[in-house]
Amino acid sequence: MALTFWGPVELRLATERATELVDVTGAVDTAIAESGIDRGSAQVFCPHTSCGLAITEMEDGLHEDFYALMDELAPPDREYRHDDLVRRTQNIEPDERPNGWSHLRALLVTQPTVLLPVTSGRLQLGTWQRLFLVELDGPRPGRRLHVQAWGVAS
Repeated sequence: MALTFWGPVELRLATERATELVDVTGAVDTAIAESGIDRGSAQVFCPHTSCGLAITEMEDGLHEDFYALMDELAPPDREYRHDDLVRRTQNIEPDERPNGWSHLRALLVTQPTVLLPVTSGRLQLGTWQRLFLVELDGPRPGRRLHVQAWGVAS
């Protein structure tokens, strides 16, 4: 059996709120199913610094608790050195917006990459596990995820 590599493919999505848990499990699972990989691994990468990936439950109370915790850990209404464009000289975009809070949140609660097992051409997650894009600086029209897989093709 030969090892097969597939991807990366880019998934694009829009977010609607400043802080939002977006369930991307179905979209990633569909991409993996289309890859032809029967068993192996799938990697999902988020190329942004003010959002990231997390695996957790799809449960409203948990999500509400998460949003409240984010407001406690890194509230958007305090001053951040990242937002001081007189002091800051690196990585400044023409349409820069104050978002120091979102970068700190991303450092605390997300990761840029997740590696997931694939069996019978499908993602293998625990009973309650779902893969989320964790938006921390939205709304944003063009969030991207890169998905690739390797393993034994069907």
